[in-house]
Amino acid sequence: MYAGLTMEKYLEDEGQTTEEFEADLDRRVRDAVAAQFVLDAIAKKEEIGVDQQDLSSHPVRRAQQSGQDPQEFANHMFEHNHIPDMVQEILRGKALATPVEGAVVKDASGNVVELANLLPDGSIGEPAAEVDAEAPADATEAAEQD
Repeated sequence: MYAGLTMEKYLEDEGQTTEEFEADLDRRVRDAVAAQFVLDAIAKKEEIGVDQQDLSSHPVRRAQQSGQDPQEFANHMFEHNHIPDMVQEILRGKALATPVEGAVVKDASGNVVELANLLPDGSIGEPAAEVDAEAPADATEAAEQD
């Protein structure tokens, strides 16, 4: 039983037979393993490494994503010897960034899409204007004087 569902109920809700479910699961596992091999090869070829900053920031980010206390998350990682897994996760993330950063994305009309202008909702915004570094401080000071 998972999240209050029996396997039979899950399959019924998904409109799948046991055989279809198992075939889909097998395909997804094979795809995931193949992706790991590709990312590991990219990391090796590009000589990507993991530094102390990565090992410090990654657990904090993962803890925040899962709603956990960063220190508790880090303690769990150390206590259960998950550090090698975390190093692989960091390496694979950096390896994935390599082809993504070099990709040229075009819209349906063939125009190049600047990924730097990608908004969180998936839409493309206008390029960010250069902001004067003094402006936020001045605004804060003006607000404090009011």
